Amino acid sequence: MIRLQGLRKRFNRHEVLKGIDLEVRFGEVAAVIGASGSGKSTLLRCIDFLETPDEGRFTLGERSFDAAKASKADIAYMRRNTAMVFQNFNLFRYKTALENVTEGMITVQKLPRDEAEKRGRELLGKVGLSDRTDYYPNKLSGGQQQRVAIARSLALNPKAMLFDEPTSALDPEMIAEVLTVIKNVAKERSHAMIIVSHEMNFVYEIADKVIFLDEGEVLEQGTPLEVFGAPKTERARQFISRVNLSNNYVI
Repeated sequence: MIRLQGLRKRFNRHEVLKGIDLEVRFGEVAAVIGASGSGKSTLLRCIDFLETPDEGRFTLGERSFDAAKASKADIAYMRRNTAMVFQNFNLFRYKTALENVTEGMITVQKLPRDEAEKRGRELLGKVGLSDRTDYYPNKLSGGQQQRVAIARSLALNPKAMLFDEPTSALDPEMIAEVLTVIKNVAKERSHAMIIVSHEMNFVYEIADKVIFLDEGEVLEQGTPLEVFGAPKTERARQFISRVNLSNNYVI
């Protein structure tokens, strides 16, 4: 389980996150939605300590600590047990797809190279890239690069997977292939997953719970049917009214 209690983050005088409470069980998929600038990406970056929270408490698995006073060991624990899939792939340009996937297993997990490469090939096969193991990022499409990034995250066997707008940098025809891979990962129910996405049809289909974030606060939280079908706040109703839930991609 991953739990956030009273998470706050400020940039100078601007408070981006205003006391976020969130709990996601292992095997559960939580989707965070909301307008641009509502704090969604900052939320994920605080979990992975790419940004340091100003207040709050984190629990991941058996470990719990004050996020604002996190020790180096606490931060290392969070980074070791969470994996972020970014908007812009963040692959190593001069490493092949296989090398991108195996890098963390070799340098962080200290796996022997042959064992890491075997696992890496399995994961690239899992995301439909068995025939691209020796390709460098500049020879891969955006969708393929993002699938390599997902395989790289899976390689670390994290307790929690974080997806920050994983399709926002993709051409429309590449979105479906990445969403399909994420959906297949979610079906395994082997991680807690938090997904920030504007793909509302996908969110409706994949999420166990939906969190509507507005100006750094959780205004709505519930099942997709509850949040999309019967939002309780006027702000959520305004946002949801603009959502077209007719499927516009193929899963």
